[in-house]
Amino acid sequence: MAHADSARPTRSALPRLKEIRVPALILVGDADIPDVHAHAGAIEAGIPGPKRVIIPETGHLMYLEKPEEFSRAVITFIDANGP
Repeated sequence: MAHADSARPTRSALPRLKEIRVPALILVGDADIPDVHAHAGAIEAGIPGPKRVIIPETGHLMYLEKPEEFSRAVITFIDANGP
C-alpha cells in the first residue's frame, strides 16, 4: 500500500515483455485510436510469437461492438493454444 502523497516509481514493462513464455493474443479494433495500435505493435514486437488480430469495424470496445467476432477470435486462439 502506498499513500497518494508518496507515489512509487513504476518500471517500464517493455524490456520485460520478452519474459512472457505463454501464448499471447493481442486484439485491437481497426477504428481504434493510433496510440492503441502503436502500443499493440510495441507489445507484439516485445513478446515472442504473439498473435495479433484486428477486429474490423470496431474501436476500443470491440467486445461490445462486435461480440461475435471478438468471441470467435478469443475461442479460436484458445482452441489453437490449449492443452
